[in-house]
Amino acid sequence: MAGYETFLDELQSALNHLNDPAFQPAPSLCQRLGISAGLPDWAEPLRQAIHCLQPPPTAPAQSRSHRLYQLLLQRYIHNETQDRTAEQLHITPRHLRREQNDAVQALARLLWEQPSPSTVAPSPAETPQSEWSAQLRQELTALQKGAPSGTADVGETIQRVVELLAPVQQKAGVVLRVGLLPPGLAVAVQSTGLRQLLVRILTEWSRHLSVGEIDISAEREGEQVRIHLTGSPAAMEQMPDDPLLQELLSQFGGSVQVEQKETTTHLTLSLAAAPPIRVLVVDDNEDLLHFYRRYVANTRYQILSLTDGDLLFETLEEVRPDAVVLDVMLPTADGWELLTHLRQHPLGRTLPILVCSVIQEEELARALGASGYIRKPVGRSRLLRALDAALGVTP
Repeated sequence: MAGYETFLDELQSALNHLNDPAFQPAPSLCQRLGISAGLPDWAEPLRQAIHCLQPPPTAPAQSRSHRLYQLLLQRYIHNETQDRTAEQLHITPRHLRREQNDAVQALARLLWEQPSPSTVAPSPAETPQSEWSAQLRQELTALQKGAPSGTADVGETIQRVVELLAPVQQKAGVVLRVGLLPPGLAVAVQSTGLRQLLVRILTEWSRHLSVGEIDISAEREGEQVRIHLTGSPAAMEQMPDDPLLQELLSQFGGSVQVEQKETTTHLTLSLAAAPPIRVLVVDDNEDLLHFYRRYVANTRYQILSLTDGDLLFETLEEVRPDAVVLDVMLPTADGWELLTHLRQHPLGRTLPILVCSVIQEEELARALGASGYIRKPVGRSRLLRALDAALGVTP
């Protein structure tokens, strides 16, 4: 087994190539991940290790552990640049580089200190079916527990899967084309789970389609999200009986329907839509509330408004919002006192609270417990970035 410094370098190299299907990590890192060297799906255990660093829901959104987890998530799983990640975390690129080193160190310690498997886990082909299925269910259950309320942006995940599979599909003569993907469309499945589902479906389909095209689109129908895949020429009448796909669908409550026509095969993947994120805005400016609603159109955010600060705690009990945006200059109540009392209230202790005001008192707002601060006038991008950061939502 390599020393810790060598292991750290190997881990950094693997993180830099996490979305590169042709990369193969060092055998010693594979051993730490509990997989056989040379397997094509080496990246999934590393992604799961990153998700193990996600703080519990009770952890403050502004905590350092939350920031380090979001940094790993954005930089490596979502393949964002340092500048873009720094912008999302509201820190400077220089600060991010220091934090990135600490985040990788935290991940390295997690992998280094866990018991190293004495034998490398066998591949499914080398394991009895029942044993392999049990191991798969265990890993999927661990994934669910790691992010029990996780959601995935459908459009972003589809785009990343298409980019990931492009080299393999091109060699097979298959072209993946992305069609209509409504913004803000999300499913109640972690991004890792949705990515695995799509990769498996497209990989299985391509085995039956030696050359051709697959068009991908998505829409919301009631409480379901339908991801439509249309391939030509027609290649299969039904989805192959693939154990991995069936386990994934069972774990995430999804279903697949296949319909073959004369020249095309149409496949629909159905998953539960992610619920909206309800944001209670406490502000007496009706015009601004109107703009807020326009700003969050075609996103997961839903604006609930309150113009009378005296009714805040009554409303909090009634609507149970996911976040609060609070103006501290209210005609009926003192916003600073409301913020203080919110943090003392059972429903407000861990609630993401953003202070939004013309008064430039960010330091005071954070000292009183605010998760973030937005200075008026508020633009759409600034509001959405602040909400994303406070709630840990991937934009």
